[in-house]
Amino acid sequence: MSVFAPDALLDCPEATLAMLERQARAWISGDFAPAAPDWHPEGELLAPGNRVPLAAMADTIRAFHADFTDLAITITSAFAAPGGTLIGLEWLWEVTRRADGARSATPDGIVVEMEDGVIRSWREYFDTAGAVETA
Repeated sequence: MSVFAPDALLDCPEATLAMLERQARAWISGDFAPAAPDWHPEGELLAPGNRVPLAAMADTIRAFHADFTDLAITITSAFAAPGGTLIGLEWLWEVTRRADGARSATPDGIVVEMEDGVIRSWREYFDTAGAVETA
């Protein structure tokens, strides 16, 4: 099953779309290993209230799966700036909290900064008010 919405607006090279799919699937599966080569050694993920360096990414994803289940990610749009050093995308992050079964769907805007063909920073922008991860 594709992580791309059937009507997704995509304006990226195929290699970029493949990289975005690997990143989504790493979170969905809980296994960061297939997505790790896409990252710069000093890469980091930044999201509201979180800063995760590459060295902590695999453990962060595993820990997430301990508390949450049924993660679905749907990429609705993606575009690359000329030269491919910046990528913008939107995805819908849907997840269930294990503790009480509460589920949320959170639209997430993401800016990816590439350096030497790999992810230097992955910055997420979303409203935490309705997300079960932050409630």
